[in-house]
Amino acid sequence: MKAAAVVLCLLSGLLAGCGHPIQPAEAQIRGRILSIRDAIRLRQPEGIVRWGTADWSFTGPDGQVFDRAAYLVRTRALFARIETLDSLETVIDRVEVRGDSADIELSQAMERHERDAASGERVHLRLRYRERQLWVKTDDGWRVRRVAFIGSPERVIVR
Repeated sequence: MKAAAVVLCLLSGLLAGCGHPIQPAEAQIRGRILSIRDAIRLRQPEGIVRWGTADWSFTGPDGQVFDRAAYLVRTRALFARIETLDSLETVIDRVEVRGDSADIELSQAMERHERDAASGERVHLRLRYRERQLWVKTDDGWRVRRVAFIGSPERVIVR
């Protein structure tokens, strides 16, 4: 039992990325965010919404709101255009747990090669974007209710 507590403490510190132990709620949220990142890397839209609540929503940089079904259609179309996902880095910038809800801010940097939706031309992109997420505690653990871009993504075409 004592060994399990030590392992949990060490894992919590690693998930925090800063060497100090974190609370179980934050550890679960961080773990699930990393699972979402892995689903993006594998181009699996269902994995992105796996930890979402029934009323999950996504707000794009233009303010357009998507429910789960519309988001999956949008994301499947995007993933079909991506030829290679060269890199994806996720940094959890802020976790603020307050009772049964948590406000999260994260930054992601992605590099990928894709076919342009309009021209079909192969494009090499570097993207950097920030998100704000609302997580809620449920009977099934912590789940994300809302995801929204913070500002517009930085989008650079690499020549």
